[in-house]
Amino acid sequence: MQAPQAPQAPKGRIEGTVLKTGTNEPLVGVRVTLTRASQTGPSPSGPAGVIGVSISTSGNAPPLPPTAAPGRGAAPATLPTAPPPPPAIPSVVTDREGKFVIADLDAGSYRLLIVANGYVRQEYGQRVFPGQGTLLTLTAGQVMKDLVLHLTLTGNVSGRLRDNFGQPAVGVPVQLLKATYSVNGQKIFQSAGQSRTNDRGEYRLYWVTPGRYYLAAGSSPGPGGGGPFAVGGPPVSPNDPGDNYVFAYYPGVTDVTAASSIDVTSGNEASVDFLIPRQQLYVIRARAVDSATSQPPASITVSLSFSSITGGGGTFSMNTPYNPMTGIFEIRDVVPGSYLLQVSSQGVMARLPVDVTNNIDGLPVVLGGTVSLPGRLVIDGQLDQAGVERVRASLRPTNSAISGGTGFVTTNTDGTFRFENLMPGEYRISINAAQGSPDYFIKDAQFDRSDALNQPLVVSNSASGGASLEIVISPNVGLVEGVVTDEKLQPVAGVQAVLVPDKYRDRPELFKSATTDQTGHFSIKAVIPGDYKLFAWEVLESFGYFDADLLKQVEASGKPVHVGESNKLQVDVRVIPAVK
Repeated sequence: MQAPQAPQAPKGRIEGTVLKTGTNEPLVGVRVTLTRASQTGPSPSGPAGVIGVSISTSGNAPPLPPTAAPGRGAAPATLPTAPPPPPAIPSVVTDREGKFVIADLDAGSYRLLIVANGYVRQEYGQRVFPGQGTLLTLTAGQVMKDLVLHLTLTGNVSGRLRDNFGQPAVGVPVQLLKATYSVNGQKIFQSAGQSRTNDRGEYRLYWVTPGRYYLAAGSSPGPGGGGPFAVGGPPVSPNDPGDNYVFAYYPGVTDVTAASSIDVTSGNEASVDFLIPRQQLYVIRARAVDSATSQPPASITVSLSFSSITGGGGTFSMNTPYNPMTGIFEIRDVVPGSYLLQVSSQGVMARLPVDVTNNIDGLPVVLGGTVSLPGRLVIDGQLDQAGVERVRASLRPTNSAISGGTGFVTTNTDGTFRFENLMPGEYRISINAAQGSPDYFIKDAQFDRSDALNQPLVVSNSASGGASLEIVISPNVGLVEGVVTDEKLQPVAGVQAVLVPDKYRDRPELFKSATTDQTGHFSIKAVIPGDYKLFAWEVLESFGYFDADLLKQVEASGKPVHVGESNKLQVDVRVIPAVK
């Protein structure tokens, strides 16, 4: 007798309407995509990527388990396989009334993405761009009706660039930049669009998300020499002279702090013209000397590193003319900008910042060995220091042109460690504890009897003269919980509550945040003891709380909070409404 089949769970459905922001006009032909929140792969609002890859290290089949060895008569064992992922949910498009229906849905959480030409790409409930929206949770058989989504028209930016002779600036790369912050509190710029001027000096950037931007144009730092290097792309004509242009920001300034921002509004076109002079390439002429011998090294390797305006960067080297008798070398065809010059020879090295605004002649470069820096970790108030070996220290260069850092060094059971092969420079200290360890924070750090926690750690060639880095750590972090409410004292879900330190705002590890749940509740963990102000913004871009200008505007809205060691505090705060 065949066993009865279990009844299938009823299917759910989502119905909604897409309207044009401002007019509530129904939008036809909008693509609506629903994805499972637990689905492996990229977010629907993020870039496409690899969803799953299987890699085999050899062409042979895996060996049979012992019970299935040939000649023993045992049936081959079946290797366990993961269940196949559920099929993707087909996208739908809105009808003439702007309506859509997505049917046959299982219980679960989903994200809803709406996309149309000329409109801002967004998820349901999304507050900031880029960002994520609100999850839609369906129970078995639930019908979610009357969902209303509003699409916002994009804007455009266009204009004309002229050179210092009044001629069209041809083939110039143009970038639209949005100011943002990294997890380390560093102000960077995200590219919001790129273009290149035509033979009339004209450019156009379209489908731009409304907001405030900066416009930059010209030859960015890096190798020059005309053609594809100078303008960031291949020549459009064999008659292209491949001119270089000053890297400048609207309205024609080279310092980003003096740049004027551009407001891109929904459905409108911003017209931006400015002057961008042609720029010659420069030469760096320097002399290398080995500090140990006071003589030029027999041979050298030379490179220049640079940071791009969008937070990336690069390093390039070249066949540098070098005279081992005099130590003189030249780097030619350098685009103006800020660089880190690195010269090495047989285990010795020199790094020094160089601002190229003209030809540089007679630059002294003294090559020295790397530095070995000893140190010790101490757990505050703990006699036996058990577990200190599970905490590791790291140094991060303050110069963004130097990629990476020293990495985390191994700590011995007595708390001692040693940084090897350090280059002279300024560094910031951080720690990392193994999984299962307490949430430690750095309570104090001293190097050569100087503060190395609230000030950068300065490493020089003389650092190997016996100075040691002493780091005191503590597990006595605080906890701040509370509820975010609006002006009607109603809880606000899905917003960030942020603790901003009163002092040392150049230390990003002091900033702590958490997102409110559906009841407006937040819990900020691992808070370093100190004095703070608690803020909550209705709309806040990623890491926007590092913006000093923003904090200056809302300083009076922050709630003062003092967090002592091991304190657990309950602090409620009123949300700062978005500017309409």
